[in-house]
Amino acid sequence: MRALYEKTIAFILQHIDENKLGDGDQLPPETKLAVHAGVSLVTVRRALAELAAQGIVRREQGRGTFVARARVRAETTKVGGLRNGLHLDARSTLKTRVLGCFPRRASEEECRSLGIQDGAAVWEISRLRLLNQRPMILESSTIPKLVAPDLGTYIAAGDARSLYDLLDEVYGLKESREEQLLVSRPAQPREEQLLELLHFEWVVEVGGISYSTRHMPIDSFRMIFAAKAFAFRLATAATFAVEAVEIAPASPTGQ
Repeated sequence: MRALYEKTIAFILQHIDENKLGDGDQLPPETKLAVHAGVSLVTVRRALAELAAQGIVRREQGRGTFVARARVRAETTKVGGLRNGLHLDARSTLKTRVLGCFPRRASEEECRSLGIQDGAAVWEISRLRLLNQRPMILESSTIPKLVAPDLGTYIAAGDARSLYDLLDEVYGLKESREEQLLVSRPAQPREEQLLELLHFEWVVEVGGISYSTRHMPIDSFRMIFAAKAFAFRLATAATFAVEAVEIAPASPTGQ
């Protein structure tokens, strides 16, 4: 059962979303928030203190409480590294912490989705993405070892390139498209711990398959986003049709 201050945090986050409040917009006074949420001033202040610690609001003495950071717009359908799909301002930083990289046997589902033989070896790579020093995205990638045999060596050496730059520049596996499934759900205990979430918070899970320019599946991936920090933009890709046209040889003049 949620504590009152956790319910109040959810109420405040909902208020920010429903009223489309952005960076610098002011929240209602604490007394008004307390009345609308049906809780005490002490509970509201504890909730605001937690949101301030997370960098979502800022509290200014004598002025009130303001939204500190607008949601980051994420376009997960853009190919390439994660940064390509995030609309970050000049003040924002995105860093990566590798949690693990090891070879293992692929599951039956992975073999089907990656088009590899039963029991084939894959690399499993898990990473934590820190946006402005806060953990915001948990990523996992499963890549056939056959197409990137020594990938783990580059990861262990701390290669500064993004994973997709490595696949492209070292192994000639340039990503051309992705198939994705997006799901919103409550965070699991490990996700709460790594993303520093409260136990009632939700995440957005984006999973799918990346394909090379030769239409070969190269990565079965999953990205777990802290839902409160992102707004997702999805766009359909343009469809290009190429028709074969037979061109008859030119006829001699006068015939």
